[in-house]
Amino acid sequence: MPATLTLQDVSVSRAARRVLDHVDLVVPPGARLGVVGPNGVGKTTLLAVAACAVTPERGTVRLAPPTATVGWLHQEPERTGELVRDLLDRRTGVAAAQAELDAATEALAGTAAHADAAEAADAADRYDVALQRWLALGAADLHSRIGQVADELGMSARLLDQPVASLSGGEAARVGLAALMLSRFDVYLLDEPTNDLDLDGL
Repeated sequence: MPATLTLQDVSVSRAARRVLDHVDLVVPPGARLGVVGPNGVGKTTLLAVAACAVTPERGTVRLAPPTATVGWLHQEPERTGELVRDLLDRRTGVAAAQAELDAATEALAGTAAHADAAEAADAADRYDVALQRWLALGAADLHSRIGQVADELGMSARLLDQPVASLSGGEAARVGLAALMLSRFDVYLLDEPTNDLDLDGL
């Protein structure tokens, strides 16, 4: 959905140093902005505040509509022991949505035989919400999209079954980009997304 991200009068300090000082920023729907500056001036902190991962000392961060979602690609790729395909399932939200859909399906099936009308209605509502979330996150075609995005980023299919911790810097950077590209966020924040990428990855 089209979304507007607004930071108003945001200030953040690290130790005794003010990193962000009364920052105002509006990112309208469809805008592409770049933040450029030397190391240590607060670029990553700005993205962390925009992603609501860091709470500013003063000022506000707003999304309109409030139901909009923000995806943040960190500067340092994740180095977990899980397989790449499992990381993609998790980072896109599909793994959690699948678990909730499975639980809602089981609850709905359990009410069919012995629940009263109110319990059956609650179970049906839970299932409907879980199904809509599963569909909204693109779970139905995620695995076919993984292949397409992997091709676009120059990732070989063999990477999908490797532990994330075993990847090179460039491979890990591609996996992080793939997770973001496969997600259905309304606002995307990328922190030095081309680090460790070769020409094919760019």
